[in-house]
Amino acid sequence: MRLIFDGIRPNGLGLWVPLLIACSSLPPTSPGTPTAPAPSGAPAPPSARAQDPEDPVPVEAEAYAAPGETIDDYVDESPPAQLGRAPTPHPLDDWAPEKLERAVVEDPASLGSVTIGSPNGGILLNGVQMPPGDHYELVDPPHAWGTQETIDFLLTCIRKVNEVHPGSHPLYIGHISARGGGRLSPHVSHQSGRDVDVSYYYRDASRRWYRRAGSRNLDLPRTWTFVRALLTETDVQLILIDASIQRLLRRHATEIGEDPTWLESVFRGGPGGERAIIRHARGHATHIHIRFYNPIAQETARRAYPLLVEHGVIDGVAQFVRHRVRKGETLGMLGRKYGTTAKAIMRANGLRSTLIRAGRVYLVPKPTDEPPTLPPVVIPPRRLPPDRDRVQPERGMSEQ
Repeated sequence: MRLIFDGIRPNGLGLWVPLLIACSSLPPTSPGTPTAPAPSGAPAPPSARAQDPEDPVPVEAEAYAAPGETIDDYVDESPPAQLGRAPTPHPLDDWAPEKLERAVVEDPASLGSVTIGSPNGGILLNGVQMPPGDHYELVDPPHAWGTQETIDFLLTCIRKVNEVHPGSHPLYIGHISARGGGRLSPHVSHQSGRDVDVSYYYRDASRRWYRRAGSRNLDLPRTWTFVRALLTETDVQLILIDASIQRLLRRHATEIGEDPTWLESVFRGGPGGERAIIRHARGHATHIHIRFYNPIAQETARRAYPLLVEHGVIDGVAQFVRHRVRKGETLGMLGRKYGTTAKAIMRANGLRSTLIRAGRVYLVPKPTDEPPTLPPVVIPPRRLPPDRDRVQPERGMSEQ
């Protein structure tokens, strides 16, 4: 599995800290009021049948990789360069410390969704399962759990496509997270309810989950409407799309009159060190990988995490160090150096063998006696186009 490390900046606990805040266009979510009720009992694991490359809706985790392909998970939690805005009101703002501790002990569900740690080494508490819907199809429902904000953001964008383009085919939704977060094969990320894999919109009848998109079959108007909604109506952190498809989308957006400076910013990055939101990662011509900031769920985690660990509601999240491998080093050597095991390093990086490559950066779990705390989270303002009402996604039907 190929990992992309680019500017990861762990804090003292080895957690990758996004910058907080930003006003969501959605109303604040009240704790304990999920979009869909969680079904009782633990979800059954998907079946382990063989991958059929023509199967339109494969359900097992291994079906994410077509024969001969691997999955690239973007392992980048570096904070944006720009400053965040003042914190938005939070549902727990008026809770005294005693009330918060009582909720942790007696009714953790009252906290609402909580995303703890990194998408590459985290926990999901009080997750919400993506509910059934007419405009999308769940590829693997037992692994479609996210935070309330993640689910709401995703529904907002799907609704936007169907408002602008009636008659759109259902969007395929792949993995979000497992019910409690944590490792989800075959990914390194998707561990804390903030990552989502979705399909592209297609123009022909061959549409299916994990169908490779290109100039012949990509429905540009619908796909751009979806991506634009991610950028303008959600707290999106990054969108992974293959570079070949990025070129098609950017050309289409330019042709319909989107602001060129804004497009440059979201596709390539802006002045002052702003990183691109839409980024290339190998393996993403078959699906889009989305990562959302969660202003509410991440701040809830910061406030409640020490108590959740103290009272045994959750285990503490692992701490990591980044190690760039030198020639001749082995997993066993790294394990001895950092006081861990080769198996733990393999799990942290989604490795299927003990092979590591010189020059690569790997995450190494490291034992610690530090008290469990999470730093403040700062989410940057949404990167909106100028005069956003001047240019709207074009209406009308695309070729079916």
